[in-house]
Amino acid sequence: MRRSTVLLTAGVALTPIMVSLVALASERLVESPERDSIYIAYPKEGTKVTASSTFVVGAAEPGKTLVINGSPVRKNEQGFFAHVVPLKGGTNALVLSSSDSGLEKTIHVQKPVAPPPVQSQPLTILKETIEPKQDMGMSPGDLVIFKVRATPGGELTVKFSDRAVTLSPAPAVRESRVRKGKAKGRATRSPAPKAVASGVNTGLATAYGKVFQSLPDASDLYVGFYKIEATDRFNTQQFKFTLKKDGRTVQEISQGAVTVLNQPHVVQTAHDETVVRVSPDKARMTPLPQGVRLMVDGWNGTDVRCLYGPGQHVFVKAEDTVYEKGSPGVSGPAPKSTVSAINISRSQYGDAVVIPLNQRLPFHIEQSLNPNRLTIRIFGATADTDFASQQYKPAFEEGIDDNDATGTIARSAQEPGMVDGVSFRQAADDVYEVNIKVRGHRQWGYAASYNGTNLMIHVKNPPTFTRSARQGAPALAGLSICVDPGHGGSQPGSTGCSGVTEAQLNLAISQRLKRILEAEGARVIMTRTNDVDLGLYERCDIARNQGADILLSVHNNSLPDGRDPWKEHGSSSYWYHPQSTELARVLKDSLIADVGFPDIGSRYQNLALTRPSNMLAVLVEVGFMIHPDEYAQLLRPEVQEKIAQSLSGGIKRYLNRVPKTSR
Repeated sequence: MRRSTVLLTAGVALTPIMVSLVALASERLVESPERDSIYIAYPKEGTKVTASSTFVVGAAEPGKTLVINGSPVRKNEQGFFAHVVPLKGGTNALVLSSSDSGLEKTIHVQKPVAPPPVQSQPLTILKETIEPKQDMGMSPGDLVIFKVRATPGGELTVKFSDRAVTLSPAPAVRESRVRKGKAKGRATRSPAPKAVASGVNTGLATAYGKVFQSLPDASDLYVGFYKIEATDRFNTQQFKFTLKKDGRTVQEISQGAVTVLNQPHVVQTAHDETVVRVSPDKARMTPLPQGVRLMVDGWNGTDVRCLYGPGQHVFVKAEDTVYEKGSPGVSGPAPKSTVSAINISRSQYGDAVVIPLNQRLPFHIEQSLNPNRLTIRIFGATADTDFASQQYKPAFEEGIDDNDATGTIARSAQEPGMVDGVSFRQAADDVYEVNIKVRGHRQWGYAASYNGTNLMIHVKNPPTFTRSARQGAPALAGLSICVDPGHGGSQPGSTGCSGVTEAQLNLAISQRLKRILEAEGARVIMTRTNDVDLGLYERCDIARNQGADILLSVHNNSLPDGRDPWKEHGSSSYWYHPQSTELARVLKDSLIADVGFPDIGSRYQNLALTRPSNMLAVLVEVGFMIHPDEYAQLLRPEVQEKIAQSLSGGIKRYLNRVPKTSR
């Protein structure tokens, strides 16, 4: 398809098929589809889609008809369109045609065909479906979960060592019923309840908050489990799956093997910000600094399982740990310590609650705003605490002279800090809990670190912007804001109807926001100022290392296949830590009021750009790249300016609502 080069400026009307983005900082030329053509932004030729439908997003000349596979396409006045197309298994031809202009364009989308259930002939065990699929380390009491797809109606047994487990057909489990009969030896007036399904659903999944069935009816699935016993001595034990039916037998061996650990070993975290999860690749817990000692009593593939406390395991990637003395089973003392004192001190960050330990132990931090506090659980620690100081002396951390607080401590020893006191208790065996009461009704950030073996919980001071404002300075004087234009480089994000990328729009809005914030007196840190590759954690490090008070990541949205862009669109915001909830809500409300897109909420989301705890961290999705009308608005320079003004105004509104008790 031939292309022509166009330049958009604020004074140029947006012709429908020639719309493209001007990078406002450089006003560079960009390419756009030529008039009398059909441009398809999504999907591209050969795209694989697992959902039951996809949507075609693009641009075509306004005022002329457009159909896809014979179905009329809804276009807006700029010629932008989004159209849902149902898919069948295999290759789907999507034919876009315009009888008015005589144009036609065809792309092909692939929908993988779901594997059919295993048939009764021949007798089959699908080896690739056998679980366990990967090597595991387990301890007595753990469950080995068995799953396999095989010919229905047979007897399937798993044999290993001198043991055997018979698996149940999943349909039989699903169709089982729970009934209540009469008690033996006595009558009951209550009628027997109706049959109740067991509720087993092996294909349940969620995406974007909606629940759906991700797997076909598993009529050929067999399931079962085995509990590791104290006498088991498995060493890379594999499992033999045997299926018998009508006098015939087939067998397969599992790919995954199990080793039983009767004696745990100790590892250390290999670096700061070590990711800790409740289960392999599942929800996160507080990341750990380098050198934390962990008791390992199992593994699952590349994830090591660590025993935090009674009945509580976590998982860490094996690559993020190192064996003590270079070998499993060779280590020093167990990860345990008593806690004899708690000290409330000062640091460059704010207040620091210092908990002396004899080694680096794992911990988890929970934040709440009502009541306003931080709860720290230290695993492997036992209370022997008879001293808790609140002297507000400099914390003993690198770079601070213990004997000289001048020039390094944000507040004097006489002025109250954010910490309003601490309490402690032994929550469980080897679980020591510290509750830090925080003054006011907000928190501005917290962080945990080790200095030697002293665990330090830093509670950030509020920025000094309120004092500056009272002196007549600009509204945001004294505030440091990191603005992150989402995506960039080889990660363009979603693509709009005429081919403009999300990365371009995010940068255009962010550059305007930077100018507005600086005019209000804020110090603005940009994670990127041009179209470059930048990792998610690099962006967080920029904000953290530059001492940002607020991290605001600017994005525009899209949808997964299987959804309708005309029905799901609008502005939203996302937070991870409770301290950022209010700011996220205020920013979203500001966008709704000023820009006018639909309100699709402010919600918790486990995103890299919302996870930093050192500052308030919010990600905003201004509008939808694939919604023709919102996209047309997002391209307009005056709307980009309105968005930037709205985000700046939202920050100011948030600051103006600071309770008087905060500062």
